[in-house]
Amino acid sequence: MDLLLKGGWVVTHERVERADVAIKGEKIVALGPDLEAPGATVRDVTGKYILPGAIDAHVHYQMPIGDLLTADDWFTGTRLAACGGVTTVIDYAEPAGPAESLTQSLAQRLAEAQEQACVDYGLHQVVMAGQEEDSQELKKVVEKGVTSFKVFTTYNQRLSYAAIGHLLQQARRLGALVTVHCEDHEIVTAKRQELEAGGWTAPAYHATSRPADAEIQAIQEVIRQAEAAGAPVYIVHVSTGDGAAAIAAARARGRQVFGETCPHYLLLTEERYAGPDSRLFLMCPPLRTAKDNRDLWQHLAGGDLQVVATDHCSYSPEQKAAGTAFYNTPSGVPGTETLLPLLYSYGVNRGWLTLPQMVRVLATNPARLFGLYPRKGCLIPGSDADLVVFDPRQEVTLKAAGLHSAAGYTIFAGFKLQGYPEATYLRGRLVYDRGQFLGQAGQGKFIPGQVSTS
Repeated sequence: MDLLLKGGWVVTHERVERADVAIKGEKIVALGPDLEAPGATVRDVTGKYILPGAIDAHVHYQMPIGDLLTADDWFTGTRLAACGGVTTVIDYAEPAGPAESLTQSLAQRLAEAQEQACVDYGLHQVVMAGQEEDSQELKKVVEKGVTSFKVFTTYNQRLSYAAIGHLLQQARRLGALVTVHCEDHEIVTAKRQELEAGGWTAPAYHATSRPADAEIQAIQEVIRQAEAAGAPVYIVHVSTGDGAAAIAAARARGRQVFGETCPHYLLLTEERYAGPDSRLFLMCPPLRTAKDNRDLWQHLAGGDLQVVATDHCSYSPEQKAAGTAFYNTPSGVPGTETLLPLLYSYGVNRGWLTLPQMVRVLATNPARLFGLYPRKGCLIPGSDADLVVFDPRQEVTLKAAGLHSAAGYTIFAGFKLQGYPEATYLRGRLVYDRGQFLGQAGQGKFIPGQVSTS
């Protein structure tokens, strides 16, 4: 054995138990009390939790939008991930347009990540209008280890609901999972036109411009399409309590509908758009109400939502300030680095989640849904030694100066945390320790997924 973490509390998706963890090379080889490892490096983690490395299943690093490029590239994005206890991220391969094939966009994205990534990574494949018909391209993407497709019900790259239904049928045959950004395009378009006609275009009107009904109706229609196709479906970044309730109702009918939410939808409200820094909080869907916060926590605690991810899509304040209206201000916020400590401090410490539930929504569930389990998302012999030593006593007040995003700010500034990652191990290698990043560009690997729908 090469490394022994001794004296800690091991947290899995099922239980918390006092155990040591032994690592050889890149793998976990043993867990249990009072392990011995002659010659191994021993780290005393008494009083600390040993968690599986978190998986941020929804990130956008080095993403171009028109003439803009997100502030965090593959290096800075995955560096901050390691500093937050996230050992695997899942980003997106998006064609530059319908003329670029799925496999071309996938190859380009893999090439971008290869020399820069500091943690391991997977990819979702974005499918644009017309590409849902190309069964051969879809099959090739899955064969290359991408087990999920991403589509939108709004924006220029949107698919019609009927086209989404067709893709769901294709994905079912391939054993892949369709993930959907749900905001009804007609509702969003009509509301924007109404606001523009009244001259109400300031960023403060962002939440008004993308009403809750747009998300709720889109979720309901996508679920209908999935039911008709007999296929599973995954709804990304659910922001409304009623949207989560629609997912819960489908699951109660026995449907394979999965839901993801984000820390900002659990902890922030649309009141942020009334302040002088409103642009910094623009993301799609927008922030909602305090009631939505509570409802989302309840659905997460009840198992109706399976994943918490961040939709990390960072822009600097300068990039944000270039926007003059809610519709031309860059949309997206940083988040990967604070994912784990926020969910612990405001989920576990406040009684919404147990420690095993937190591990499920941050590690085990995304690993299973996207074909990475049991290599990722768990602590069992044979799994990758992706581990977080988590100190439940460490107190941190979040501020930009203590974080690592190139965006230079956090939407959670001033949030007080009790509990923070002390160390992060990627496949047995110490990449973060007590505030210091110890990894390097290119050490992250693409992890091919195995098709999975459960």
